Amino acid sequence: MRKHHRGSCVRKGLQVPGPVPVHGASSGVAYDRSVISSEFLTCTSHVPLLQSVVQCDPFGVIVRSAEQDWDPSTLLSALSQASAVLVAIIGGFLVSRLVAISSEREGIRRLVEAAAGRIGHIEADLKEAHRTRLDRAERYFYEVAVEKLLENPSLDLDALIQERVARGTAEEELKPYAVALRQRVQNAVQAINLKLRKGDTRNLDLEDLVERGLEIPDAHQDLYEQAFKRRRAFLPKPPALSILGSTDLFDYSNLAAALRPDWAIAADVRRQDEEIRAEADLKTQLRAAVAERDRLNEELARVGKPEGVAAAMWMLGLLSLGILVPLVMMAFEPKGLDVVSKILLLVSFVIGLVAILWYVGWFWLKIGSDKTQATPGRSSEAPPR
Repeated sequence: MRKHHRGSCVRKGLQVPGPVPVHGASSGVAYDRSVISSEFLTCTSHVPLLQSVVQCDPFGVIVRSAEQDWDPSTLLSALSQASAVLVAIIGGFLVSRLVAISSEREGIRRLVEAAAGRIGHIEADLKEAHRTRLDRAERYFYEVAVEKLLENPSLDLDALIQERVARGTAEEELKPYAVALRQRVQNAVQAINLKLRKGDTRNLDLEDLVERGLEIPDAHQDLYEQAFKRRRAFLPKPPALSILGSTDLFDYSNLAAALRPDWAIAADVRRQDEEIRAEADLKTQLRAAVAERDRLNEELARVGKPEGVAAAMWMLGLLSLGILVPLVMMAFEPKGLDVVSKILLLVSFVIGLVAILWYVGWFWLKIGSDKTQATPGRSSEAPPR
């Protein structure tokens, strides 16, 4: 025979705690907000329904204060998980945006490298074309300048350049060559005068001066020959018996230039015009290539600082605190949270959620506000039918 007593329920080693004193309705005091405890459910499952009120003590076992059952880790865990979801959303957006930016930067970087290579090729071609045109202008200037400088070493170079400047060549480009040419002429005349001896006549050859030690650079062979001929004209004439051995009776050096046909002169002029046109085209291509490279560099710098990514990273960092702070608080196993702590946690989460919604709305409006730019010189309206 089982023995029952008020306030306890013993069956198979199960013991239910004694009654918890509460204020009943008969005392005139309102009951506190309560929940049904697990002990009462266990007791009623083994006791007949009519005896459960007496044996299981509903006022001592059923009624339990809400503050005794509430666990603060529930709120902390919920906030941590919700923050993790928001962090995952922002993190996924950032990753996709950064991948797109990286691929765009790589494409622009390759275009910049291609533009730099194209500029290098154009500069090499332009340098060659410039050198070809300038060589022709220098040869044209050389034909007359040497003779005039031999006649008058102190000749005004500016006047000589204005007289013999070639088409498509600026006077400033030819001035350094003219100065260097006059110096070479003076050096050649001085070197030849040092090798002349008393008693030399017009039968003297340039090879005789070479045998005496005259050094002639290969690039200045023609210059030394003209300077020697000019200087030999002032030497005394040889005896009458040696006139037949003189090589100065007939000079054919300028005969070929004087007898040039008109078609050869026209061909030189046409070739000179082609060289000038080719150089001008290369300069135009170079300016266009440099402008394209500068535009790509500006585009690369703009892509390197995308709009909105910095704000998203700040939100990601702040929302990460919504994961870290609850985890740290749960690690210390708090017994409870005061009202201020609860309000701060909830307000922080709401602020983060509002910030994300604002960012998404701002980004959507920014994309919608971008308008297609019309091509310069063309109307954006549809053409009439």
